[in-house]
Amino acid sequence: MANGFLQSTNRIIGGWVYLTHRYALGFVLFASLVTCALLYYTANNLGINTDTAEMLSETLPFRRNYKAFKTAFPQYDDSLLIVIDAHTPELAQEASEALAAHLDKRSDLFSSVYVPGGDRFFQKNGLLYLSVAQLQDLEDNLAQIQPFLGSLTRDHTLRGLFSMLTAGVDAVIDGKEFDLTPVFDRIQQGIEANIEHQQYSLSWQELMLGNDLTPDDRRRFILTKPHLDYSKPFPAEGAIKEVRRSAKNLHLTKENGVNVRLTGDAALEYEEFLSVTRGAGIAGILALIMVGIVLFLGLRSSRLVIATLITLIMGLSWTASFAAASVGHLNLISVAFAVLYIGLSVDYAIHFCLRYKELIEQAVPHSVAIEQSGRDIGSSLVLCSITTAIGFYAFIPTAFKGVAELGLISGTGMFISLIANLTVLPALLTLMPLTPRMLPAKPKRYGLAARLLAMPSRNGRVILATALVLGLGASLLLPYVTFDSNPMNLRDPSSESVVTFQELLSQGRNSPWTLTLLASNSEDAAHYANKLSGLEPVDMSLTLEKFVPSDQEEKLAIIEEMGLLLGPELSEVSDRPPPTAKEQIASLRDFSSTLEEYLKNSPKAPLSKAASQLRDTLNRFLAGLRTQDTAMQVQSLGNLQTSLLGSLSARLDALSTSLQAEEISRDDLPEDLVDQWVSKNNHYRVTVFPRENLSDNKAMHRFVAAVHKVAPNAIGFPVIYLEAGDAVVKAFKQAMAMATIAVTILLLLLLRPKSDTLLVLLPLLLAGVLTGGASVVLGIPFNFANVIALPLLLGIGVDSGIHMVHRMRAAPPASGLLLETSTARAVLYSSLTTICSFGNLALTPHRGMASMGVLLSIGISFTLICTLVVLPALMVSRNNSVPSD
Repeated sequence: MANGFLQSTNRIIGGWVYLTHRYALGFVLFASLVTCALLYYTANNLGINTDTAEMLSETLPFRRNYKAFKTAFPQYDDSLLIVIDAHTPELAQEASEALAAHLDKRSDLFSSVYVPGGDRFFQKNGLLYLSVAQLQDLEDNLAQIQPFLGSLTRDHTLRGLFSMLTAGVDAVIDGKEFDLTPVFDRIQQGIEANIEHQQYSLSWQELMLGNDLTPDDRRRFILTKPHLDYSKPFPAEGAIKEVRRSAKNLHLTKENGVNVRLTGDAALEYEEFLSVTRGAGIAGILALIMVGIVLFLGLRSSRLVIATLITLIMGLSWTASFAAASVGHLNLISVAFAVLYIGLSVDYAIHFCLRYKELIEQAVPHSVAIEQSGRDIGSSLVLCSITTAIGFYAFIPTAFKGVAELGLISGTGMFISLIANLTVLPALLTLMPLTPRMLPAKPKRYGLAARLLAMPSRNGRVILATALVLGLGASLLLPYVTFDSNPMNLRDPSSESVVTFQELLSQGRNSPWTLTLLASNSEDAAHYANKLSGLEPVDMSLTLEKFVPSDQEEKLAIIEEMGLLLGPELSEVSDRPPPTAKEQIASLRDFSSTLEEYLKNSPKAPLSKAASQLRDTLNRFLAGLRTQDTAMQVQSLGNLQTSLLGSLSARLDALSTSLQAEEISRDDLPEDLVDQWVSKNNHYRVTVFPRENLSDNKAMHRFVAAVHKVAPNAIGFPVIYLEAGDAVVKAFKQAMAMATIAVTILLLLLLRPKSDTLLVLLPLLLAGVLTGGASVVLGIPFNFANVIALPLLLGIGVDSGIHMVHRMRAAPPASGLLLETSTARAVLYSSLTTICSFGNLALTPHRGMASMGVLLSIGISFTLICTLVVLPALMVSRNNSVPSD
């Protein structure tokens, strides 16, 4: 490094460090005042932007398409989807209506609240959306129960229910064919639940349809558009808390048979940021403890540790102030600048402190040692700052704005760190100087330790041959390195929003990941919908026109027949007084006796098993009533009546309303529905649903590729994630290439001999190849979170290489063993502190952060090994005698 520029740099830095030594107290006081002022400025000017959509350039085609979609249909941007599951469809419907009505009043928190299929239009015309076959089955089922429905509609009590059941069993005894098994099974379950004091609600919709209910039948959705404040860490927090509070106040709880869950963009981002902050908090505490331990083990002096930490905190606060002044906010990626700064800046402090300590151990006076430390490592610190900053600045011109902002902040942070470590640190060391007596005796190396330190010198060829084999082997795995663009794979898999989202993804027609295209008119929309529906990866495509039912004439005829059949019964009003407890118990006993008679006469009939179970359960319930007083009997009977008949009135009203269906045209569709499919600027929405589960990345690629062949401008989260992944990969390839070229040119200009550039870069290249190979072997793909490991690995690798080469050239050890020097120890301990900083992230529930912690730990470990083992072996192979240029 016998270069005039670097020698001048060493002299200037040595003089500057001596100046800070002479006026140490003034420098520390001034730095403290500046830090306080900048902290105040940062607190009032640095915001947080959690909008992930803003992390990529708006010039990208998919961003333009998505912006057009958001402009046309803003209600689908950053939506909060409320998923309501209940024991019965009736309970789910009641819950969704009650919750939606309550949330609709909170216009301060929600700009829109929409219940798909929940308005009067669908209640009246819902039967038209069944197929002809389904409608005929419903008619047949209702025709079977019609003779008994009248008694129940006139008496919505246990007396009416069990009178109807008694009449049904009598009809079976008389030879009529009725399949009462489903009814008996549900009644038996309801009575059993009441005996066990458990919640139960009988679904009359299920009994009338004659089919077993699916989870979709018991599920309702509420689509809301919350007001989001991106200046706050949790923009949707107010809306989410209001949903939870409202559900609790309305008694929509699991104990009452209702499960309200939240998902959608707003909930996913809220819970993701929550898990990130909680995980980072835990990891930060562990990192602080472990970094402190490593620093103490490495520096062996509490004074050096204190001075390092103070310098680190001051430099970090200055960098945060720069972020506030230059960018004004932190995004979900640039928020990592703090850990990046700590991981790299502590490297500078360790190198300075260990060189200073080494000179003190040699009995060099403090004033000379502090200045000499600046002279010895000053140029290498400057060069490290420049090369690392280049690695970060290379991301500024890319389309990945999130990392571009991180590059600007962290790149400048390297120069801030340089200033802090060459100003504050020597001043603090002057105020807390070391003396040889303060330091423990330098341990002598014997046996295994001595052999390990000498290994690169004595076994250089073996080390290089092994490195070559490992590098070639790892390079064969590089084509299999992947980038996972699915953000669901980064989030906490146990969070409610992720579990609910994954559940919906597995159901094609309820999948929240769809593709949408905008057509200029209804004819184009229909053309695209028909063409897209024929694609193999597509389950169906939907437009507004699909809400005009088909075969209406035939369906209306069936509905009219049902009305003639059921109309009189549904219109009857009960004029009987409510039954007493004795009357209700009598009706239960009469039914039990009828069951007993049936079982005696038909012990092996198809209905016998269900009848026997129902009789036994009913008799146990009656036996329990005999042990209760009148008040308790009334309460028990009331609970049973609620369980078995609570949803009947609503079901009968809904059935009566649905029998009033009329022919529907496009003009009859409700305004709320039209607004979901036709924008104010007359764009027609075509939504395409996947056939496969898009949590599978290959399925997502197939779906997007097939749809884009027909509609290249189709947009949706599957497109956004895939295109964003491609943009990120392209940005990182571009930035890493630019950084590598720029760093190489800089090293060639400043290092002498020029071959030292290879000594710095070859171990880094090997570490990079080994890290890539390890990611394949361990199944750790790159993703939106861990990809920021690349600039950090570049910075640490280049810095460590520069320090080692500089030490061998500027102050070679007398023993010739580079690993015995303070520089090698500084590389070791700075790497260990970085591993401790990031390795704890592997313990967080956020899978993206966890993968970043694991990948960084692996990458830094490989970098450390290559720097401390392969680099000295390379230098020995050249006999440390390359002449200067």
